[in-house]
Amino acid sequence: MNKGRLYGVLLVIVIASFSFLLSLVNASFDPLVISVIIAMFLGSIVVDKKPFEDGVIFSTKVFLPCGIALYGAQLTFQGLRGGLIAYILLVSAGLFISAFLISRVFNINLKTSVLLASGLSICGATAVAVISPLIGARREDTSVAIISVVMLGLAGMIFYPIFKELFFLTGPEYSFFTGSTLPMLGQVRVAAAAAAPGHAAAAVDIKLVRVSFLIFLVTAAVLLSGSRDRSVHVPWFVTVFVILSLLSSGTELLRPVISQLRALSVFFLSAGLAAIGFSVEIDSVIEEGMTPLGALFMSWSVVVLMMYLIRNLF
Repeated sequence: MNKGRLYGVLLVIVIASFSFLLSLVNASFDPLVISVIIAMFLGSIVVDKKPFEDGVIFSTKVFLPCGIALYGAQLTFQGLRGGLIAYILLVSAGLFISAFLISRVFNINLKTSVLLASGLSICGATAVAVISPLIGARREDTSVAIISVVMLGLAGMIFYPIFKELFFLTGPEYSFFTGSTLPMLGQVRVAAAAAAPGHAAAAVDIKLVRVSFLIFLVTAAVLLSGSRDRSVHVPWFVTVFVILSLLSSGTELLRPVISQLRALSVFFLSAGLAAIGFSVEIDSVIEEGMTPLGALFMSWSVVVLMMYLIRNLF
């Protein structure tokens, strides 16, 4: 590896390592999000990025696909009733459709709209990271989507316990509400533990079922983005992702190494997103303003209102 490439690779590895270690301190610290934020900050203050460019490009092409491939080991449908899975799928589909349509009404570009919908409906920054290379999204699109989804999730993490008391939600109802509508796994853990500690595990299980829908999201996102070539050619990391998800859900083969695969996936995704964050032009992100966040909040509100009406009418 030449010296120019080495500088960039070392940079993203250091950022990812720091983010990963910080995430061990508190469940609400998502290493993917922290990596993007730190990298964007460094990218905005570094005057000359040329010494890092080769390594950053290399890191994006290597770490991100590897992280996506290994992420399949986290997916599971085990332990939950078929009817409950159907309800979770219905909420996720509602979040995706509403976020995509409202984003387009707000004149947000097509690929950012797909990323916003993916992040809100499935698993936040991870979904954005998975879908971004498949639809050929710009680095700015990816960064805007991650920041918007994270901000909505952080607000939810704070206010969800208040919603539980305000709308008289039972423990099971609150665990379903939290697990099916908050975008990030860490946010689900924190919000559920704060208001319904006895049902926190159920909320996490519901969230992991949503993560499993990544398998279906890949196809929907590619078709909606208009990336016709990508709908024909299936990248190697998507194939590995599907294989690992099937092995994780249907067999015990991965049980001895599943924690290691999950940790590697998180680290690789953090490094890949750090590379994206460092190379993004911060001015392009600022130009988007609060519009993507507003679109997400409106989308979330529509689905939550529908859930509330269904709960009280039926």
